[in-house]
Amino acid sequence: MNLLKRFSIILTNSVLYPVLLRLLPRRAVVRPPGAINEKDFLRICARCEACIVACKNMGSGVLAPCTVHDGILMYGTPKLDTNRAYCEIVLGICEERQPCIEACTYGALKPVKGVVKLGYVEWDSTKCIQVKQGGCLVCVEVCPMGAVEVGEDRRPKFDRRKCIGCGRCVYACPASPKALCLIPEHTFTTAPS
Repeated sequence: MNLLKRFSIILTNSVLYPVLLRLLPRRAVVRPPGAINEKDFLRICARCEACIVACKNMGSGVLAPCTVHDGILMYGTPKLDTNRAYCEIVLGICEERQPCIEACTYGALKPVKGVVKLGYVEWDSTKCIQVKQGGCLVCVEVCPMGAVEVGEDRRPKFDRRKCIGCGRCVYACPASPKALCLIPEHTFTTAPS
């Protein structure tokens, strides 16, 4: 384990942890399915990357380790990187088998059942190809939940309540920079033990 990961683990298990949570800057990241609450997740996650490897080998490969830019306390913990792929926990290859969760032996990821809500999408109309020149509604086409519809003005309309935060639309968005951003909002039902 590299020195920065060890330092991050030491900080999250120190008596100063509650103070550090308030003082040290952190980015909001979308965690893997089944992630426990963020405060406990940062303390329990061993930063072993087993979930990331399992996602790469048996899932979609959407998981990546947090970097220093995400925050020193978060360094090495898993996050969804929708530039790499999208999460397939709902209506995808990971629906029945949850490789990232199965790989976590520390309890930072718990088995889930039913609808998993990882987050929701924010849309920046100033970057959207459909708004700028037309001819693009790929976000509508790829959404498995019907959370994106075409409005009367031919612009995409996003329903935050229906969106599960899988990142399919973000990954597929051809705009550069992307017109869509995934925002964390974890809700799920844990499977019976």
